Amino acid sequence: MLKLDALLMDTTRSLKRKDFKGIDLTKFILAILVVAGHTHPFKGITNPVFVDVWETLLLFVVPYFFIAAGFFLFPKVYKSPDKTSQLQALWLYLKRIISLYIYWTIIFLPVTLWHFAKDDLIIEKDVVLFIRGTFFFGENFYSWPLWFLLSMVYSLIFISLLIFVNLRLKTIFYISILVFAMAMVFNYLVTGENHNKYLIMLGKVIKYLFLTGRLFTGMFYLVVGGLIAMNKMRISKFLMALMLVLAITFQFVKIEMISPFLFSILPVTLFCLTVDLKLENIKNGLFLRKCSTVMYFTHMIVFFLYTLIFKTFPYFGWDAFLISVAVPMILTPIIIRNEERFPFLKQLFG
Repeated sequence: MLKLDALLMDTTRSLKRKDFKGIDLTKFILAILVVAGHTHPFKGITNPVFVDVWETLLLFVVPYFFIAAGFFLFPKVYKSPDKTSQLQALWLYLKRIISLYIYWTIIFLPVTLWHFAKDDLIIEKDVVLFIRGTFFFGENFYSWPLWFLLSMVYSLIFISLLIFVNLRLKTIFYISILVFAMAMVFNYLVTGENHNKYLIMLGKVIKYLFLTGRLFTGMFYLVVGGLIAMNKMRISKFLMALMLVLAITFQFVKIEMISPFLFSILPVTLFCLTVDLKLENIKNGLFLRKCSTVMYFTHMIVFFLYTLIFKTFPYFGWDAFLISVAVPMILTPIIIRNEERFPFLKQLFG
């Protein structure tokens, strides 16, 4: 059952130890899946079962990253019952995420400008597309991973407003479910798979403004991560098993909006299964933790440069995948060794 009442210090999971090796290893594996999702090493495989399973696996990635972010953030926010202290902790973190988004948008800017130089649109149209991509999509040409940061920004701003008006975490959690449900509705509407002309028109507006409903999914997973960290989400093994069976069943028996909504149970379960893994044999937790971040943010730049120099756009394949994984892995030890000397590296990669 869910237990979301008073926040007591002794019920908060200890986050003092720096190594959550289960999270580190899982994020590393999922970062590789991100690269695979963008470079399409399996593009030649058309077996529908494989394609369906593969696409489902890719959907685990960003939700897990959101949950992990909430897991480490919320105990800091609710360390004090004082609203001012809670908002201060949130705004410090929000400032860092906004800075990250600005930094990486600037880093990807040459790639964006290259794309604009190649298209046949007038400059004014390109400016509009850049503004829309930056503030509403969370991506421009090849900067696809950055939507995660923009979703974080909007989610944290909304959570801050809810705390400001004195809403309890329990209420914020329920609101996050409603926002998540809205995102599922948006995802359905943008497909245009209905016969109501007004819904089709609404779907076109949503698609033009937001592309999909993904920006509105982050809040739910962030809050869930916080609840897990503070031991406020307690679900019996029987109920967990029942929810898993239900979620998995509806991934095979597809029902619009229902199946994507229930899918949210799966990354939450994955996080619960991996958060407390000891993995004593893993000695390079720092490398895994840093490499997942480096890989997530840099692989599209590597992919772009590889395609620009050796291939033609658009290009996908195993070679692009391997290069886009290998280069960030090579860069990671260099970044670790030099981030004290160059603090900007720590700002970029945490």
